[in-house]
Amino acid sequence: MTKKILLSSVVFAVSFVFILAVMLVWPLPEMPEQGVSGNFLVRNVAVVDVEAGVLRLRQNVKVIAGKIESVESTKPSPTQDSLIVIDGTDRYLMPGIWDMHTHSTKLSSQYQHPLFIANGITGVRDMWGCMSQKDTFFACIEDRQRWNNALVDFDGLSPRYIGQSSYQINGGNEVPKGFPEFFKARNAEEARQLVQYYAGAGADFLKTYTELSPESYRALAQEAHRQGLSLQGHRPIRVSLEAALASRQYSIEHARLFLLECFAGAAAFRTLPDPLAAYTLQLRARLVDEHDEERCQMLMTAMANSNTWWTPTLTTLEMGARAGDLSYRNDPRLKYVPYLFEKLMWIPDANGKLADGADETGQNVYGAMYDLALKNVGQAHAAGVRLLTGTDTFDTYVFPGFSTHDELANLVEAGLAPSAALKTATIDAAIFSGVQEDFGSIEVGKVADMILLNADPLSDIRNTQLVEGVFFNGQFFDRTALNRLLEFAEERASSFHHNLHLFWAAINSPLLRVQFAD
Repeated sequence: MTKKILLSSVVFAVSFVFILAVMLVWPLPEMPEQGVSGNFLVRNVAVVDVEAGVLRLRQNVKVIAGKIESVESTKPSPTQDSLIVIDGTDRYLMPGIWDMHTHSTKLSSQYQHPLFIANGITGVRDMWGCMSQKDTFFACIEDRQRWNNALVDFDGLSPRYIGQSSYQINGGNEVPKGFPEFFKARNAEEARQLVQYYAGAGADFLKTYTELSPESYRALAQEAHRQGLSLQGHRPIRVSLEAALASRQYSIEHARLFLLECFAGAAAFRTLPDPLAAYTLQLRARLVDEHDEERCQMLMTAMANSNTWWTPTLTTLEMGARAGDLSYRNDPRLKYVPYLFEKLMWIPDANGKLADGADETGQNVYGAMYDLALKNVGQAHAAGVRLLTGTDTFDTYVFPGFSTHDELANLVEAGLAPSAALKTATIDAAIFSGVQEDFGSIEVGKVADMILLNADPLSDIRNTQLVEGVFFNGQFFDRTALNRLLEFAEERASSFHHNLHLFWAAINSPLLRVQFAD
């Protein structure tokens, strides 16, 4: 009897392993591409002029070969150029939205891409990459270039990937064994070698991270400018904002920027042997309690007078503030999130924030930080600091596509007018990226990446969520086609096949293993 049980167990185990192996080699399904190709006339639509912040009523927008040929009140003949006529009556046409802080994986076509397009997110800036070896999990420069090329060849569907990033440069602890030592950027010479590598690999910018030393940071900045690259990313914790501005860092990410910089003890904090170890809940409370308004205004003015942009990603700080809110935790959009991410990453992260978020007085420290960050964003905008909309997609409770709209609403809550918030995700994003001649607004000659809305986003920013259709890459996706993209993402999120591929990619990624061990 024991032998039979043992044999049965062995047969079951071998069969199970065989099934898993087959599923890993079995290809994942392709994302549906049900857009209609052709030349279009959007008739009698209200055009959102994001530069002027006004509506242009009763406009007729002609799109030929994916570009805007005319925007005028005189209606062209619908028979001319075999135009596909779309009735824009009582609807609003705005430029496609860009999310300027995302993180893509090798399997983004199964999860992120359909959610981006379904939400009218037509461009993204991806803020990580690979080192000198291909990775099983992280999207590398080659992956993003392949997705962009597929758009040109009409052989795939993804948002446009704007700019190419290095891996996060953190001073050494992010580098797995077996990679060249210069990736650690522990000193000026290694930093210069790292810049030279990424310049040759096709990167446009270097992603700076938290623990990079001031010496390496300065060398990175000097060599990057010499090579025609820029620094974009975190302000390293030992580098002051003044030093980052002097080094011409092109963008600084996340809402903690002025929380840390306007803290009365900021200079002393930066000189600690291990600032991150001192970044306790008690210190976070001090960031709020010892906030220096006068210093903050001085720094914001200095940043406004520089060429450095800020991507607050308020959605990431909001997670800690609302970790105990059941309506937040039970967001219906969780159905679009692969359960591997939700169970192994999101739930533990949110539970951790909930468990350690209250100080000895019972104050929700993360909530106080979020409220102050909202105030900082409004003050920075009023001071003239240039802002970008970004979400940190892939982070906890950041839903690809959906959260870009949430971030726009967060910016308005912070004090921006809806028109100003829209600029951060359209024309200003294009200006930052140096492609404003082709993208960012609805003008003759520009690429016709546009969103058809059912309500006016200038009167209520949340109306950007009321997407009726998306013009992208020479195609029009109506509501039915957009729903099919959402259905595909939902199917893949709950698919054992997809989650198995994610798990296999994750455990075989040396970069991800080091990141989780850190």
